[in-house]
Amino acid sequence: MIRSIQGRLNIAFIGLTLTIFAILWVIQGSTLRGIAYEFVGTRLSSDVFTLLQALERDERAWQLDTRRISPVYNQPMSGHYYQYQINEGEWVHSRSLWDGEIPTQAGRGVGQLHIALHVQNEEPWLVYDHTFQKQEGTIRIVLAEDISGIEAELKRLGWWVGAVGVVFIAVLLLAQIFIIKRGLKSLTQVRQDIARLKQGDIRTLPCVETTEVSPLVDEINYMVDSMCMRLDRSRNAVGNLAHAAKTPLTVIDRQIEVLKQHSPNCAEALQQQSAELRGLMERELTRARIAGTALPGQRVMIDAEVEKLLKAMRMIHQEKGLQFEVDIKSKTFFPGERDDLIELLGNLIDNACKWAQSTVRISGVLSETCLTIFIEDDGPGIPSEKREQLLSRGERLDESVSGHGLGLSIVTDIVQQYQGCFELLDSDLGGLRVHLRLPRNRDTQLS
Repeated sequence: MIRSIQGRLNIAFIGLTLTIFAILWVIQGSTLRGIAYEFVGTRLSSDVFTLLQALERDERAWQLDTRRISPVYNQPMSGHYYQYQINEGEWVHSRSLWDGEIPTQAGRGVGQLHIALHVQNEEPWLVYDHTFQKQEGTIRIVLAEDISGIEAELKRLGWWVGAVGVVFIAVLLLAQIFIIKRGLKSLTQVRQDIARLKQGDIRTLPCVETTEVSPLVDEINYMVDSMCMRLDRSRNAVGNLAHAAKTPLTVIDRQIEVLKQHSPNCAEALQQQSAELRGLMERELTRARIAGTALPGQRVMIDAEVEKLLKAMRMIHQEKGLQFEVDIKSKTFFPGERDDLIELLGNLIDNACKWAQSTVRISGVLSETCLTIFIEDDGPGIPSEKREQLLSRGERLDESVSGHGLGLSIVTDIVQQYQGCFELLDSDLGGLRVHLRLPRNRDTQLS
């Protein structure tokens, strides 16, 4: 199935023009053949009356005055022939027939009175056959003309017309391609703008002057704005929910402190459930804030965000005096939401800082298809069998446990929402190496 508009138009144009040309080709062939047959038939009708006038009857028999007919009938195999029969007697043939004779059986009609098309010795003949009354005698005169030369010229002309028609169609097709390209220039520009929108170069599509395309651009821009507004409202609602839920939990925690004075065991059980409820709420609210796939026009520069995260990590883990090695190009960007990037890198870098002895290494590169990020530490690492366990249980990890398990469920959710992948490897520093890959475009499949 052809998906291109230009391809469909070209196929439709070729089919339509070939059909019209074939019809015109058949019409011109039959028209020219009819004109040629009309001309030959008119000449045969004229010659038959000349021949009839040249036939005279004297006292003894009928005689033909050959001086009164065209000399071509006396030239052997000239292509012009006659024969006549008087009172159903023997046939008298022209000298041009030599030893042959004109077929008198029923032939194919050509639309003219007394004239039919016969095939004699594999050559087409037009035959005029009519019976006259003269001087009390019945004279049947049959004239024929070999039209093989006319048929050959008509066939040659037909091939010439076909060749000229093919060239004409090719020229028209090229002209149509040029015209369609100019006509679809607005759509081509919109397609390029959409690609730039997906890459994050622009936030909205620029306006176009084409009347038919302008509503499409307006609808796409409206959809982009609507998606951004819905995401903002969703995040605001999540933030409001988190804020509203903290107050009842705080009241519950205070009541638990009061309960400890009367029933310590019951208060401890309620405090544990409250802590689990608070942790569950935080995790689910964090998951709800994930944007998922990149909104059009999203582009977050990674080096700037990593620098901000490292400032926070230096303060959180200042007792370790960690060294951070960063190798990220200035134009490397994250094709998605900033909050998702902060949540993703924040968890991974925080885990690396918790387990690192002295060094954390962060590197990133952006290719034509995906963003690749490496986060390494020089800590004790994780055995390979436990890495598989962590990844297989990533969505259901107990995030209350400190270490590499903390936040991996959120990381897994974000990576899956962006249709990416990540794995845990051995680092050259001696610890763990997190290999993260995220596609630049939503329709890119990572191998």
